[in-house]
Amino acid sequence: MPAYPRNSARNIACNGLVLAFTAALAACASVPDLGPQPQLHTPEKLQSSQSLAGTGNSWAGQQWWQRYGDAQLTQLMAEALANAPDLATAQARILKAEGYAQQAGASRLPGVDLNSSVMRQKQSYNNGTPRAAMPQGFNTSARIALDFSYELDFWGKNRASVAAATSELAAAQAEAAQTRLMLTSAIAAAYAELARLHADRDATAQAVEVRRRSEALLNERQRNGLETLGSGYQAESRRAGAEADLIAVDEAIALQRNKLAALTGAGPDRGQSIARPSVDLSQAQGLPSEVQAELIGRRPDLVAARLRAEAAAKRIDVAHAGFYPNVNLGAYLGVQSLGIDMLSKGGAGIAGIGPAISLPIFRGGQLEGGYRVARAEYDSAVASYNQTLAQALREVADAVTQQRMLDPQLQLRKASLQAAQLAYRVSLERYQGGLGNYLTVLNTEDSVINARRVLTDLQSQQFTQDVALIKALGGGYQSDRT
Repeated sequence: MPAYPRNSARNIACNGLVLAFTAALAACASVPDLGPQPQLHTPEKLQSSQSLAGTGNSWAGQQWWQRYGDAQLTQLMAEALANAPDLATAQARILKAEGYAQQAGASRLPGVDLNSSVMRQKQSYNNGTPRAAMPQGFNTSARIALDFSYELDFWGKNRASVAAATSELAAAQAEAAQTRLMLTSAIAAAYAELARLHADRDATAQAVEVRRRSEALLNERQRNGLETLGSGYQAESRRAGAEADLIAVDEAIALQRNKLAALTGAGPDRGQSIARPSVDLSQAQGLPSEVQAELIGRRPDLVAARLRAEAAAKRIDVAHAGFYPNVNLGAYLGVQSLGIDMLSKGGAGIAGIGPAISLPIFRGGQLEGGYRVARAEYDSAVASYNQTLAQALREVADAVTQQRMLDPQLQLRKASLQAAQLAYRVSLERYQGGLGNYLTVLNTEDSVINARRVLTDLQSQQFTQDVALIKALGGGYQSDRT
């Protein structure tokens, strides 16, 4: 093998001049001036401290649904997390992002290839070399060499590319957490709706019982000649309507079970085994302290949006570096001969090393267009993050407001139901005593049924609103990149 020649001071100086010359020529392709870059908003800028005044509660944990003490709900969550197709899709996106990050990281490392070639060829005798000195006829040439290449990242293009890919990988992981949160919160919300439907069924069954008693009373009075036939038909109509309402609620319960089964990734038969929820709401979620400061690291959608913006910013750096010379260091080491049998003979060794410089002078607007695309993607990512932040703060504020207003509504609705029941009892007693008319009984009866249903719906909202607040707070997620 030949020894490498020593670099002289003259060679180094020449290389330096070449680099300086190419850097100067790079000014032929200029970076477009697109104005100042937009900035990510902070929670403080959106002024939400009064609306999100914390009450000192702790943040929910990753398994937040266990606080409800319902073993069936916990089982449904476990099945969904194991079988849901959406989670498998999110995991595939992470794998894809890992591949891109690995590819980007490879650009910062040297590349080494083993190349070999064997060729049967005849050289021209009319190339200026005396024919006697040329190989005669067809000959076999062979070459085996290690080829080395390394890009000298003077302008930070590869570093920025790695940083962008790393941020995109972290964003994919945060988006997977968001998918998990959307799935678990959807199951909890569907479970809360199932609980509401069962409570509604109780209220509807009570309404059926009330209508049946009224019908029986009217029929008895009609037989005694105290009521007209029309009153009996009216009572029958109301009783039949209440029974139809009960069937409709049973239908809604069956459909809700099917929905829960689908959310867990199972077939509709799984829904038939879902029993009535038994939820403990004694540990309802409250608002933690420092919500503004911590929310950006607690909501996976916010974290993902911020990481996408950071990646887009690095893509601008990549596009910017494209305007400058690309410098690669190349080298090779191996053997070459005319005739395969000569590869192992002395003197067959070959070697070389030197820089290769690529200078963008005229690309027809390709570099400028690429830079504009990168900047537009960054602007879009920043706008998306700012919108996501505003939406996140609104969702938390909405959930807190609904939770705060629920208790006084419950107290008033309980009082309303109690008053309606008293009015119904009085009107019924007066009617039975011949002092009142049946229309008054029907009106007060309707008031009791409606008041009971409204109260039932409000009581069911405790579960729904608790789930909504937990979801708005990120469902126990916490980023390690705040």
